[in-house]
Amino acid sequence: MMLTLVMVVAVIAACGNKNDNNASNEPAPSSSAPAQTEETPGSEAPKELEGNLVVWTFFDQVKEMGLKFEEKHPGVKVEVNIFPGDQYQTKLLSAMQSGSNVPDVFDLERGYIGKFIDASFIADLSAMGIEDMLTDYIPYVRELGRAADGTIRAVSDHSSPGAFWYIRDNAKQYLGTDNPDEISAMVDSWDKIVDLGKQVYEKSGGKVYLMQNAGDVFDIAAYNTEPWVKDGKLNIDPKWQTYYEIQQKIRANNVDAKLGFMSAGWGNALNDGSAILSAMPAWATFMIDNKDGKAVGKFGVAKSPEGFYTGGTYRGIYEKSPNKELAYEFIKYIASPEWQEYNLGKTGNMPGSGKVYQDNMDTYKVDLLGDQNPMRVYYELVNAMPGIAPDKYSEEVLSKWKKYAGEGITNKTAYEDVVAAFKKEVKSAFPDIQVD
Repeated sequence: MMLTLVMVVAVIAACGNKNDNNASNEPAPSSSAPAQTEETPGSEAPKELEGNLVVWTFFDQVKEMGLKFEEKHPGVKVEVNIFPGDQYQTKLLSAMQSGSNVPDVFDLERGYIGKFIDASFIADLSAMGIEDMLTDYIPYVRELGRAADGTIRAVSDHSSPGAFWYIRDNAKQYLGTDNPDEISAMVDSWDKIVDLGKQVYEKSGGKVYLMQNAGDVFDIAAYNTEPWVKDGKLNIDPKWQTYYEIQQKIRANNVDAKLGFMSAGWGNALNDGSAILSAMPAWATFMIDNKDGKAVGKFGVAKSPEGFYTGGTYRGIYEKSPNKELAYEFIKYIASPEWQEYNLGKTGNMPGSGKVYQDNMDTYKVDLLGDQNPMRVYYELVNAMPGIAPDKYSEEVLSKWKKYAGEGITNKTAYEDVVAAFKKEVKSAFPDIQVD
């Protein structure tokens, strides 16, 4: 045994000397050879993703998202099923409650995310590590995916911000400038807007209005106020009275053209300039007539008195999905700067990631806006907005408030009477909300 041991040691030593002697003469590895990395004991090399994902949505652009994810991970197949928007919510809820024919990933629209966010069938993304990817997110975009227990359950890849769009020639004629910064300063308060609106109406002989609709005030105020329900009680933020009185002034002084958002008249005014300022989300540029490039450089974007957004699409994971880990990789992908940079360039959708804003705000251009960098305008507005988690009541209660307050503006109803009618409606529609 002793002799054997000595022989073995001698052989090992000889081999070691041979390797050392030849080491300096070995050719350097070719750059085309696969790199060899030393792994920490117990670690594993990352595995390429494989598998199939089923995604449900009402939004056809998700197909592009699926294709880009497949392109990044060739071992993955993403099946995107698109359903009509008016049927989608019912179909999704039915599938989730029954547990049959369910998707791995599903979309939720801003208008009803609060109805789903606390459900047991939505996976806890915080437990899977998503919070680390959302640290630089626009606050309200991140918080809209947060459930009542404080965990993130859904993520959006965009922020849907809005601002005042205007035709440059019109602005020069009636406001004396087409400079976005100067116009932003001229309309940074509602009192300034009322005074400026009166001047525009008089100067144009009653043919041009400063704003599309007094109701724009509601849209801008909507997510800068306190939640409608607190501790089970109806909560009417005192700011709503201020906003109501502002609308009364706008209407009484011919500041608005009385055109509803996205109506035919609204689109006409946006394009012909009969209303100078259009409170419009960044994604609504399809309403601009750019046939043969006639609108290139025609518009500018100015800040509204407060930041606002319109809409938003969020994605969550089915809690019992057999492809949960792969689904989470898909969510991580849409939350990444990689996808959002691509999406910005392809569609113009403003990102949810603050980093993507910062990296592009001085270089990103839109043909319609000429040399202006709109991302700087949007970034300043959206970052000032509060981050508020959704709940199952707020969007429907907000809708009812807009209805009663809008009718009140038209009919010149006192604020107290609007509140009384609104409270009665809420009490009838939501018996579980305490209404004082």
